[in-house]
Amino acid sequence: MPIPSSNPIVVAPSPTPFTADDKVDHAAIERNVQKWLKTQLSGFVLNSENGEEQFLSETERLEIVRTVNATRSGEKFIVGGVDTSSVTESIRMAEDLVETGAEMIRIRIPRLAKDVTGYFEQVVPRVPAPVVIIHQMAPGQFAGGDAPVGAPAEVIGELIDIDNVFGYIASGNVRFEARVRTFVTTDKPFWLGNGLLLLAMSAIGANGACLMFGNVAPTECHQIISNVMNGDLKTAQEIQNRCIEADYQILDRGAAGIKAALDLMGYDGGAPRMPNQPISSEEREVIRKAMQQAKLI
Repeated sequence: MPIPSSNPIVVAPSPTPFTADDKVDHAAIERNVQKWLKTQLSGFVLNSENGEEQFLSETERLEIVRTVNATRSGEKFIVGGVDTSSVTESIRMAEDLVETGAEMIRIRIPRLAKDVTGYFEQVVPRVPAPVVIIHQMAPGQFAGGDAPVGAPAEVIGELIDIDNVFGYIASGNVRFEARVRTFVTTDKPFWLGNGLLLLAMSAIGANGACLMFGNVAPTECHQIISNVMNGDLKTAQEIQNRCIEADYQILDRGAAGIKAALDLMGYDGGAPRMPNQPISSEEREVIRKAMQQAKLI
């Protein structure tokens, strides 16, 4: 499917289910994708922190893309994740992801390279698909306000303007990202990355999202952004307020939290990959109550 041309676009980093013997559960991935195809989710982000990328081999990551690509029947679109500070490896990984079915490549601002501009100027033109840049310098730490900054706001604005850059995924640092927004001189998509910040980031100009909460609440995410874009802040705030606790309780528990939430909705979530453990029954009950408050279950 072509990448959507109208906003808001809402994509979600897909969790990776595992079998009882700790192997990637491709049958569960297929069942989850079939369910997500019936939602307002615009696309799937594969090879992400939320998908436990650090616990997967490169072979497993590419096989996951193949499975999702084969299951989606040409619907929605796939964003493949790249996280390396090497120019050569970034290009190679992007090429492999495109070959297996990704239509867009999400690249993190490199964490071990001082010449951020040089990195993207060398990588982006050689990636065989549109690139979305993500400002996430501490994957797995989603609290937001204290997120480390990967480059000055002016520089990020220039990076977004590079040809073949589709758009940008902002960090949770609203104060910083408000400045970044002013340096984006094109109409390229500017996506938020945190469910608690849907209203706030939309108010500073975000017109889409890439966030964990999109796995369980794609309709609500879409509604909040759409209402802000249409000037209906009251409705957006009402939806945001009932979703705050669910997003907080799920996200606070990382991959185990989103997997528990998916289980409660009838998806295949399961346990994180070893040595990480699933949440307790008490924590699951906290998430269940928060999701009921959000009207997700």
